Formats: sequence, structure tokens, C-alpha cells
Amino acid sequence: MEYKNKKTGGVINTPFVISGGDWIPYNQEPEIKQLEENNENHQQEEAPQKNTVADEKTDNPALDNITKSDIMQELDAFGVKYDKRSNKQVLYDLMMEQGKE
Repeated sequence: MEYKNKKTGGVINTPFVISGGDWIPYNQEPEIKQLEENNENHQQEEAPQKNTVADEKTDNPALDNITKSDIMQELDAFGVKYDKRSNKQVLYDLMMEQGKE
């Protein structure tokens, strides 16, 4: 029976049954490829989008390059309690106070 590696594209022929990993039966590849594409599309629809762009513009150029969620993540790491509704500048100032201690 022939098997194809999904990652490398390599094909092998063996009398043994192979399952798991990245190996799929070579003759079933089109069916499996369609299932994988459907699964990827479904995951893309459900995946929450991470904010990778600065979300609030401020007068502080250093602050414009980071997101509010990044600041909140740092405050969480410090164990600091804060109001999640606070603006970016307030959260940033709170984070910077932690570095002085």
C-alpha cells in the first residue's frame, strides 16, 4: 500500500499499515485534503483575532507601538489588579510603576 507524508510530500510503498503522524493513504489523499481544507476554514472562522496593531493612539510614541492587551498581559504577570475598562495610558502608567518597585 502507498502512503504520502502530508508535510514533506514523500511517498512510500509498504506492505504494512501505517497510521498517525503525517502519513495518509496515497489513494485517499483527495478526500483527506478536502477534509483538511474544510477543517482549516472552520478553524479560521472561529479563531479569535489577536490585536497585533496598536489600538489607541496617544501622545507617547513608545506607547503607540504596543497594544492595550499587551499591557494588560504584563499587569497580569505582575499580579496587579486593574480596571479593564481603563484607557491605555492609565494602564501603561500602572505597568511602569511596577518596574520602579
